[in-house]
Amino acid sequence: RLVASPVTAPAPSVQERLLLDARRSWNLGDDLSLTYRGRFNILAQDRADFPTHDSIRNDFREGFLSWRPTPQSYVDLGRVNLRSGVATGFNPTDFFKTRTLVDQISQDPSALRENRLGSFMLRGEKIGEGGSASVAWAPRLYSPAPLPGAAPVAGLRAGLERTNAADRLLLGTSFELAGFNPQVLLYHDDDGARLGLNLSRVVGKSVVLYAEWAGGRSRNLITRALTYGRETGTLPANAPPVLPTDPGEEFRNDLALGFSWTGTAKLTINAEYLYHQAGLSRQDWHNWFATGAAQAGSLPVTGALWYLRAYAADQQEPATREQLFLRAAWSDAFVPQLELSALAFVNLYDHSALTQLGASYYLSDAWTLGAYLGANLGRADSEHGSLPQARSAVLQAVYYF
Repeated sequence: RLVASPVTAPAPSVQERLLLDARRSWNLGDDLSLTYRGRFNILAQDRADFPTHDSIRNDFREGFLSWRPTPQSYVDLGRVNLRSGVATGFNPTDFFKTRTLVDQISQDPSALRENRLGSFMLRGEKIGEGGSASVAWAPRLYSPAPLPGAAPVAGLRAGLERTNAADRLLLGTSFELAGFNPQVLLYHDDDGARLGLNLSRVVGKSVVLYAEWAGGRSRNLITRALTYGRETGTLPANAPPVLPTDPGEEFRNDLALGFSWTGTAKLTINAEYLYHQAGLSRQDWHNWFATGAAQAGSLPVTGALWYLRAYAADQQEPATREQLFLRAAWSDAFVPQLELSALAFVNLYDHSALTQLGASYYLSDAWTLGAYLGANLGRADSEHGSLPQARSAVLQAVYYF
């Protein structure tokens, strides 16, 4: 396996977390409200002293004023977690997902979307009888910041240097058409414009078919990661590409195509084909491992190779071009109040996989117990098999008040 670099520091073998999660809304008037969502984290782990500045983190996820001038329209101002897309494993039209990750208990994409950082923005939406129209503008407030490394930035900072480092505009409209519910999105940031489309249709009583697509002119993942590392000082300003790459722009597509099936026993299954044209191809992965093996003693080279994957994770985009995503969720499994889940991301080139099994039991309205078992499966020369952490286990107790 490749030598780990500073941007992929080894994960702790044991970690304890105390989390205080707050979600509150206040009515300030007939048409005005204030919403806050955040999580205060205290962490203790091996390979680190406690307590230190790094032991305390605050995830300020959302905080915004909402005004409803009419019953069918609203305007939000503040930090908003704006989510888009109908797919489950990867959302090509979820344009505000970049640089929003915080510490997570579960690897379920639904949990990642719910608990991430929002962006400071002005957002408005008008809902009519035949559809809706929306606009969201997030201004640039900071210069782009370096990647936070293997863990989110510690301390009590809001993290706006991650979410508001570029001017971004999103226009959207949705409507009904021949049994489908399409949503069309137009997004623009410093890298140019992208068009997005969401489609879904109910088939019978148990199946929902859906497709999510986004496309626009862009550079590939290798080039963007190298450029960002140079601009933010993580990589030398004159660092050469560590992998063969075409630095030019071309029209590239992202696609999530799948279905969900819900049975009478409260079992839901999702299956999706995921395509990210800017990601690493089969040849790119071969080059990644070949370069790492040939330059295993060169920290600048191995560091740049791992930085490429860290950048993809930070952007919340797949590192590989083609994947399969599978997920099953079962409520009241075997006994009431027990929820079971299983998911897998499978690289279609090397058949390695990220997998997770989860279980939650609702003891009462106040207490929930949970457990998650995760594994990166595959050969040492595969995407998931090459990761430093092969197995993980999480035990969780949640108290609601």
